[in-house]
Amino acid sequence: MMRPSLSALPKPTAQRPDPWLAVNYSMLMPGLGQVYSGHRLKGGVMIGGTIALISYAVWAIFGATGNTVTGLWTIALTATLYGFGILDAYRSTQPDYRQRISIPKEPQNAWYGVFLSQVLPGLGQVYGDHAVLGGVLLVAGVGTAWLANDYPQLLPIAACIWAMGCYHAYLISPQASRGGRGAIALLVLGVFILRLSVGSVPGWIKQAVEQCIVPSESMLPTLQVGDRLFVTRQVRYQPSVGEIVVFLAPPAAQGENPRRDRPTLFVKRVIGLPGQQVQITNGRVYINRQPLNEPYIQAPPAYEWGPAVIPAESYMVLGDNRNASSDSHVWGFVPAQNLLGPAYKIYWPPSRIQPLEGGIN
Repeated sequence: MMRPSLSALPKPTAQRPDPWLAVNYSMLMPGLGQVYSGHRLKGGVMIGGTIALISYAVWAIFGATGNTVTGLWTIALTATLYGFGILDAYRSTQPDYRQRISIPKEPQNAWYGVFLSQVLPGLGQVYGDHAVLGGVLLVAGVGTAWLANDYPQLLPIAACIWAMGCYHAYLISPQASRGGRGAIALLVLGVFILRLSVGSVPGWIKQAVEQCIVPSESMLPTLQVGDRLFVTRQVRYQPSVGEIVVFLAPPAAQGENPRRDRPTLFVKRVIGLPGQQVQITNGRVYINRQPLNEPYIQAPPAYEWGPAVIPAESYMVLGDNRNASSDSHVWGFVPAQNLLGPAYKIYWPPSRIQPLEGGIN
């Protein structure tokens, strides 16, 4: 996320930092309010700590070897730092750090109105006695942000409404001054970037990672019923033998009554690649007449299959619980276009968190 340089944060006056302007800065990033009020070392530590915590949380949750629970606790710690940063930013502007946060007694305090508009668009207008306009901005901002979950192209509009709400809340205040134009311009830009970035996170995650739940015992002992998996989405994915993959179930695997509300996802292990000859006999899998070493299976397969050559652009997949799995030996090969990507991590429940073979670090 783009941030202004620490030395670029403008002050409304040369005498005393405004506490609510400091609060507004810290709502963009913990530590910016402290930098503005002259506590540069503290502010720099808070900014660096926030970036470090967010980075660690992302790795702990989505990295193959990270611990999801630790990542969630890190997010909680980051939220705590965020709240502390806002409170501390206000008090950092006070002599001897004594005065606690208090609602402005004077009517239509410019920076308090901007603060309210950062919380929700329109609140600053309500505070400034423009209730009708505030209601319109509130409905437009929150409604557009909600619709952006299904229509990502609306995200810039939602971010713009939030940012312009802050700007207008400042303009309508009797205390607005030319000396604060640099500060409000910086805040408007920061609000727009922050809202756009935060709103884009779910879409970024959805594009990069698929989540699925193991519904059956077909992958025992590797995967248990209820295990929640992270899957790396890959275009033109070409798996290796032994990788655990998630794919869209081909029509032959869905039975007579396929689900129409959402795609059916299967999770199995890749056993054979395009062009390879596969045979299952005497409790062993043979690839091009060579036995496949499989320490991960629940029990040797008690059925005979093949030999057969896997067609181009297709893969053979089997469940690790060979004798209780509906897989390629029942309904055929998986087209390459159906593959979503490798399952690289069990991220939940806590007792089952672990990386999977072929996972990313």
